[in-house]
Amino acid sequence: MAAERKRPWYLVLALLGALALGTTAARKGWGTIAIYREPVDISLVGEGVADSVDRAAVEASAQAFVSAMDMAKVRGWPIAVATLLLGGAMIVFSMRALGGSAGARAALVQIVVAQAGLNVGSYWLLRDVQNAEIAVQVARNVATIHESVTDHERADEMLRMTRSSARIVNPLALFLGTLASALVVVALTRRRSRDFFEGATPAVEER
Repeated sequence: MAAERKRPWYLVLALLGALALGTTAARKGWGTIAIYREPVDISLVGEGVADSVDRAAVEASAQAFVSAMDMAKVRGWPIAVATLLLGGAMIVFSMRALGGSAGARAALVQIVVAQAGLNVGSYWLLRDVQNAEIAVQVARNVATIHESVTDHERADEMLRMTRSSARIVNPLALFLGTLASALVVVALTRRRSRDFFEGATPAVEER
């Protein structure tokens, strides 16, 4: 009787990680497409902000974000579609690879690499849009701090932290996403992973 294949623990984590990356990418791509397809009501962005100055700042940042997206549509639309399609493909092939498909593993490696490359390209091609989106979040955080923190020194400290952290959000997200993609690819291409998919007997999880 042939021995059952052992599924390495890192392979399971890699496939679950690929599934998470695919879900995130698909949601991001669809969200961007939805913004392009549906008009954005700027007044709704400022809902819930009591202070008129803060509300005006939030609405102004939202208007700047919408304008940045419109100006970058020739770049943003195809990137959003590609992100959605690659994310969906990553979900499908992750599920198939979890079922033990060797062909799905090979395809998934290529898709993860392509998605990572797209993320890098998007970071450089859409930095204006990404910075404008972060500015909206910063404006809302500032409004929240003004409303909820009564201690002026603590409020000033929180405002400084909010504005400082905003500068590293996009680079950090790119770094973490690229690192996660690299770890998934390494796990999928290790010898034990390849041996698992190339085996002919039923798969079981390694304990």
